[in-house]
Amino acid sequence: MVAGCRSSGVKTADALIVRGQAKLISIHACSVGAPATIKVFDGTDNSGKEIARIILGQPDSVIEFDMHGVLCTDGIFLEEVSGAMACSVEFA
Repeated sequence: MVAGCRSSGVKTADALIVRGQAKLISIHACSVGAPATIKVFDGTDNSGKEIARIILGQPDSVIEFDMHGVLCTDGIFLEEVSGAMACSVEFA
């Protein structure tokens, strides 16, 4: 049986992905026109525990960041720290 997950859809700015407990499956990110830095937090804003930091050093870079089901107890929050991004977060 294939396990399914939910997706945030593509986000281009800071976003609360989900409230409450969730498993972080993966992050798909690309920088748009310039380098970008992205952070993902366990929480409902950027004051929670930082779970992942992605630095896309080249314009129009693409990456998949496999998180293997990291348990976020308070929620998942996506922050665009610098540059411009297009990012989706997959979670269960």
